[in-house]
Amino acid sequence: MEDKPKIGELVVAEVKEVHSNSVELNLPEYNLKGFLNVSNIPGLWIRDLKKNIKVGQLIVGKIIKIDHTIEISLKGVSKQDKERKLKEYSLEIKSVKMFRRACSEYKIKDKQIEEKTLDLKKNFGSLYEALKKLRKGEDIGLDGEFSRIVDRFKTGMKTYEFKGELELHSNLGNGLDLIKQSLLELKGIDISYIGNTKFLLKLKTRDPKRGEKNLIKEAEKAISKIKSFGGYGKFRLL
Repeated sequence: MEDKPKIGELVVAEVKEVHSNSVELNLPEYNLKGFLNVSNIPGLWIRDLKKNIKVGQLIVGKIIKIDHTIEISLKGVSKQDKERKLKEYSLEIKSVKMFRRACSEYKIKDKQIEEKTLDLKKNFGSLYEALKKLRKGEDIGLDGEFSRIVDRFKTGMKTYEFKGELELHSNLGNGLDLIKQSLLELKGIDISYIGNTKFLLKLKTRDPKRGEKNLIKEAEKAISKIKSFGGYGKFRLL
């Protein structure tokens, strides 16, 4: 989907009001007003415009003029064109809802979601195409806060993240090596150094009920190991 509509482009239009010789439209893909003149409707419909076009109906037309409103024509739009365009539109609507819902679960702000959605549409033509590539494992530029939803779209399931702070201490001369050996006890945990022998532990899981328990269990392994070397440690959930 482009940033701005173009002459000759097929668009989906929602009927807002039907007059005797024209139809007022809304173009949801661009959030713009549209217009359809009776002369640009196939002859069969002209006889009874209000009978054939209803308020709320979705139609597919070709842009023929861009002014203060977008004028479209139904002439030259085949059945196949209409079906293809409506399918694309339906897939895009579903993709937008899905993306927004996933982002909301991770408390990402609405403004950020809107900006990222527009960015993905600009780079990939539509949000549907962007998410399609993401599901195939391609990098579509979801960094920062949005990196948390990558696994959700790759697997179709929400990933939960649990965090904790682990402290390991040893007063022996080779204490640093002993701490490193203790950290090797941690399995399936992302470890990053905070400072002053403190480490940030992260565990990603699709099972929220066991995630916290598993993180504590892994931390206790490291603490047990450092204790076997004469050191000590402690852990707290964040």
